[in-house]
Amino acid sequence: MVAGLSAVMKTVRALTLPADVDLAMFCAYLAQQRVGHRVFEEQGQQVLEVVTDADAERVRADYAAWRDGRLALQWLPRPPRIRTFRWRVVRRYPVVTALIALSLICLPATWPLEGGGLGPLLPWLTIVPVDGSEGALHYLTLRDALLKGQVWRLVTPIFIHFGVVHLAFNAAVVIEFGRRIERGAGSIALLLLTLLIAVFGNVAQFLSVQAPLFGGLSGVAYGLFAYVATRGRFDAAPMWQVNRSFSIGVLVMLVLMTTGVTEVFGLFIANTVHWVGLGLGAALALLWRPTRGNADEL
Repeated sequence: MVAGLSAVMKTVRALTLPADVDLAMFCAYLAQQRVGHRVFEEQGQQVLEVVTDADAERVRADYAAWRDGRLALQWLPRPPRIRTFRWRVVRRYPVVTALIALSLICLPATWPLEGGGLGPLLPWLTIVPVDGSEGALHYLTLRDALLKGQVWRLVTPIFIHFGVVHLAFNAAVVIEFGRRIERGAGSIALLLLTLLIAVFGNVAQFLSVQAPLFGGLSGVAYGLFAYVATRGRFDAAPMWQVNRSFSIGVLVMLVLMTTGVTEVFGLFIANTVHWVGLGLGAALALLWRPTRGNADEL
């Protein structure tokens, strides 16, 4: 064990003790007091060395006081690293954290669909109230839902996901571009962007197909990606830069999905919300580019 003391430095032997004496707590105390020292084994005994004679006298006095009870030492609890890291992420990216957390909480809402039902939670998240009790879907118009005061439905479809893979893919994109926006433009900016993209995308999707069962963070993901990529044309900071190959890949994938090729495999995608999110994100980057005062590079 070496604590703040080079093995080649001239040292002073402060203590020579039996090998079975546990010095861990005492050495922790010395480190806390910034006393450079090292402990090594020699001929079946352990030796504690320090740098100066003054340090040696202090170590002997403190060790004697510790052994006879005049100096009380105790281990100081260390905060778990995982917990510290988790709360640091939450404080730094509260909006991104909230989006992913709400999506995880709402994930079970679509599970009853596998059995042909809607379950108790899903009808509260769809853009309009849905009833499937009579074997077919019945739902209100968007106007009727809003007149009933159910304005949350303009946003909540983004928290509907049809499986873990669906959520994982969307969450990865939102985390990547959401954290850039939240760090560079601020949490309020990210929240406003998310709400605007969600509302316009969800409404456009519902009006385009008149079907209430759609959802996912993908529209928001496309919007956040478009915002960052477009803003990168005006701001040279690294957080706003997006690899050109990635951008081209995103656009090619969106065009392919719009052709309906995925429907051959039974995968029906709400492409309207993707295009609206992409266009709105880019437009907002052209019109509004707030800057967070204490932003640092990612």
